[in-house]
Amino acid sequence: MFSMQQQWVLAIGSVFDEGGEPNAEGITGCSVGAVLEVMRLSRSSRGSFDDEFQLGSNKRGHSHWWRDIRKLYHQSDPNIFNQHLTWKVGSGERIKFWTDKWLGTDCTLEQKYNQLFRISRQQSSLISSMGNFNNDSWEWDLRWRRNLFDHENDIAVQFMEEISFIPIERHSKDSMVWLAEPHGHYTTKSAYKFYTKPSTSNSDGKIYSIIWKLKIPPRVAVFCWRLLKNRLPTKDNLLRRNITIQDQNCPLCGNAQEDVGHLLFNCNLTKGLWWESMRWIRVVGPLPSHPKCHFTQFCEGFGNPVYQDIRGGWWSALTSSIWHHRNNLIFQGRPFDPYKVMDHAIYLVWSWFKAKDKDFNISLNHWSSNISNSFGYSAGLS
Repeated sequence: MFSMQQQWVLAIGSVFDEGGEPNAEGITGCSVGAVLEVMRLSRSSRGSFDDEFQLGSNKRGHSHWWRDIRKLYHQSDPNIFNQHLTWKVGSGERIKFWTDKWLGTDCTLEQKYNQLFRISRQQSSLISSMGNFNNDSWEWDLRWRRNLFDHENDIAVQFMEEISFIPIERHSKDSMVWLAEPHGHYTTKSAYKFYTKPSTSNSDGKIYSIIWKLKIPPRVAVFCWRLLKNRLPTKDNLLRRNITIQDQNCPLCGNAQEDVGHLLFNCNLTKGLWWESMRWIRVVGPLPSHPKCHFTQFCEGFGNPVYQDIRGGWWSALTSSIWHHRNNLIFQGRPFDPYKVMDHAIYLVWSWFKAKDKDFNISLNHWSSNISNSFGYSAGLS
């Protein structure tokens, strides 16, 4: 027998399967009252499911069934709704820019770019009020309490790149998407699977939690988050967004299509950097090319979680250094030199150590010359 919370979830799915028509499958175990209440709303003249359920408020005449369903949806504790629902943006008239999930990710802009959120003058604004249409082309109009500092410029660029990926369409309506189904529509079957089978979201959440807790600059944490979410503008991602490019191959080796796994971990010019890194931390074994698996394997030391945070810091530094030098090659024509990539990554980690620990007084030359020992330095990034 399902709990009351599970009854609500399955009841909603039973009504809205197949475009809103009642579906007999999956109703077993749900209370009749829950099913009837959602069916009543779906045929009500008061408004649509989106209007009443997501944006409306409890009103006089609403039954206790409906109040409980809305309470379940809007409660702050993690549940089946807020884990697997996101907004699909149309005109942006119903979506809060900072506090709603609308980028297809597991967090809001407030959570991801909190440093920028704190200085925004539009913290409660809807997307539609964050810009204007100019001949049917959307232009953002972001307002800040102060000018950005120099150290905030990089994260602001990443922020603008991310929000610009999503088109704002003047004549389209905002709608909710159920992430558990490819077509985006809620189904009882998918909800049942989440209740009866373990989900991989917990392991992914652990990885992202590690990233956000690493003592690295915010812009680097955002870069790693985008990397793990496969949101970097690699050539394969540009093609998926229907952006025309002349050469699809890796700009470093030219032997394979550029994607995140190949570029950062499997290219002939970058995988040697990881072999050298493994020698420093005294581990031997294969490293996967999938970013999340690679991060987990490298940082946990092949079953040994000692100095996980330090290794996470090095992983962040090396991947960001590879990406930085890749961009220098593409946009400035500078040759990609693995030795310079490694030296740059070493400098990054050393500078982070120095910035985070007031007792860290080791010179860069001495630190880099004894780097194997440095990865056991207890203050480090832990």
